[in-house]
Amino acid sequence: MNPRVHTEGGRHGAVADTIHGGVHNYYRLPPENAPFEERLETALKFLDSGQATTARRLLDRLIVEAPNSGEVCFYWLLAFFGGRTYWELSAEERDRVTAEIRRIGELPTNSWSTGIDVIRRLVYAGRARPDEPVSDSGIEADLNGLPPIVGAEIRQHLERLIQGSLKDELWQGDIQQAKAGRTAGDRRQRVWKFFEPDPLPPRVCPVSEVAVSRMAKALLGIVAVSVIGASGTLGSLVIQRGDSPSVIVLAGALLMAVLAWRSGVNWRFRAEAQGTLDQERRTIRSREGSPRPGGFADEVNQLYLEYLQRFAAGSDRERAAWSSAAYIPLCRLRNDLVDAYRERPATADRVKWLIRFQVKDMRRRWVRGEALDARVRVPVILRLTTIVSAGLTLPALVWVLQSAVRQDALRATGALLALAFAAAIAATVGLRIMVEHEHARAGGARRERLLTGYRAEYRRWQRRLADRPTDMEMAQWLDCDRRLLLDQAIREYRLKWSDIQAYASLEAGGPHSRKARVTNGPWRYSRYRMLVFLLTSDGIRQLTTDLVFEEGAFHRWERTNYRYDAVAAVQVSVGDEDATEFHLFLVSGTDIEVEVTESGRPGADDDPQVLVDGAEDATGLRHTLFVLEGVAAEGRRWWTGPAYQRAAEMRASPLTDDPGVAARVG
Repeated sequence: MNPRVHTEGGRHGAVADTIHGGVHNYYRLPPENAPFEERLETALKFLDSGQATTARRLLDRLIVEAPNSGEVCFYWLLAFFGGRTYWELSAEERDRVTAEIRRIGELPTNSWSTGIDVIRRLVYAGRARPDEPVSDSGIEADLNGLPPIVGAEIRQHLERLIQGSLKDELWQGDIQQAKAGRTAGDRRQRVWKFFEPDPLPPRVCPVSEVAVSRMAKALLGIVAVSVIGASGTLGSLVIQRGDSPSVIVLAGALLMAVLAWRSGVNWRFRAEAQGTLDQERRTIRSREGSPRPGGFADEVNQLYLEYLQRFAAGSDRERAAWSSAAYIPLCRLRNDLVDAYRERPATADRVKWLIRFQVKDMRRRWVRGEALDARVRVPVILRLTTIVSAGLTLPALVWVLQSAVRQDALRATGALLALAFAAAIAATVGLRIMVEHEHARAGGARRERLLTGYRAEYRRWQRRLADRPTDMEMAQWLDCDRRLLLDQAIREYRLKWSDIQAYASLEAGGPHSRKARVTNGPWRYSRYRMLVFLLTSDGIRQLTTDLVFEEGAFHRWERTNYRYDAVAAVQVSVGDEDATEFHLFLVSGTDIEVEVTESGRPGADDDPQVLVDGAEDATGLRHTLFVLEGVAAEGRRWWTGPAYQRAAEMRASPLTDDPGVAARVG
């Protein structure tokens, strides 16, 4: 079996995907009729984030509209050469840049002219082969003399154009900037926020309103009329007899009946609430309600289990006690949360903040000694009140009835039948309706209590994410890391830039990495797998490492060396939805594999071409293919092959007719 070196990235081990939109959408392509300034701003955002291909496409249109703008010409040149060497230009691009540089050189002097002049001189120097001497006298001084922002932009975007002894002179300054830039902007405290999704606002399932039918309302009305009529009849009869004690007993009986009914409602409400909890507990323990694997409910369930273990602390015994006490209450919260967010599209990551808060709050209550799965008990006093008040009502009514019968038996009997009818309806329909109202009242109070806590936590979490880094900051930090890795590789192999004929780098998602991107932006990862290829006269030097992006720290270094004739082939496999794998095959049978771009469907606001170009620019795939495909096809002869031949042809044609510039670059 052939050995296989699999460099994990892309889908492998990725545990969370986030796409930021809304206020985080830095790369929304403006319409064709958008103001010029807006389209220029968008192009510069793409350029600053390392997406030179898309920036180049946008600036191509802008330079046609404003050919005399020094700012547009400056950034067009940066985008044109951004991330690539002079050797990578096609014949058409070669002709165009020659004409544009000549035209730009004839423009009147403006505030951008000095920067443009430095770029033209760098372009001329970049046309030479790496092993050829280049007259770069004064370029370093002129570059350092530019405004800091302008000079930094030239160094960043034209890095691959600068080579040889000139790069040796400029490199230490670049490394100092990279060391300062890799920790700028409070990186370690902010990077993790880029991978946090925009939280969904808190939701709690609404409490169903009590539905009372017209028939029930009519029956309750009849009950009220019956009670009032019968009580009035009995009262009038005992008053006619002059039986004052019976009047007092009647009033007491009515009060006892009301008290018995109210306490009976409370008793039944509590009993039903406990019955519901018991049924839920049995369902949870039997796992009949377990979420279907792979769905939203299952993802939510996994998060609850994760935080249940994360917040467990102490001895094994204490951890077991916490898990046992919290499991059933957390399952109830899980079911409520799934129901609350099921109606609208949601991902588990966007409610993770709420799950974390619920588990943390439950942990605090458990530590305080509160019962997490408390029973809804029916107090003894409530039971006694119901039984005693109901028991006193019946003899009191008998007392009043025997007095009323002596006055008028027919009317008293009618009143008795009316009270019996009212009691039957009140004990069935009325009791059921009042219990449902109690459930609704208790549910509404619980809902408001939960929402109050959830809203406070939601506002706190939003404030915590308020300084989430922009995609451009993420790109700049990664670029600093890449430069420092290049420097490490050069020092590891004890080389100078003048010893390096070409170089390339790949940045792919690392194992167990979180990933996130903005609309029309490339994926950014919490861990990277980074490879550097240094091509020297003796062969290829490869350095591979893992980058923990939040820390800006490299781990697990691997050094590999091989001759040019050891490279058998370079292959790029494009799978479903533009998932791209890079393969470098050696004649020994070793396959160096890197999954460099992610699969995934473009969002509604994404431009598919922008995503593809951005991925190739962000990972370094485009330039790596140019370098290694040439080596695989021609080996050491690549230095005198077609790529360099194009540059050689260009050395015969001047970039400008300006005598002053010609003197400087020639």
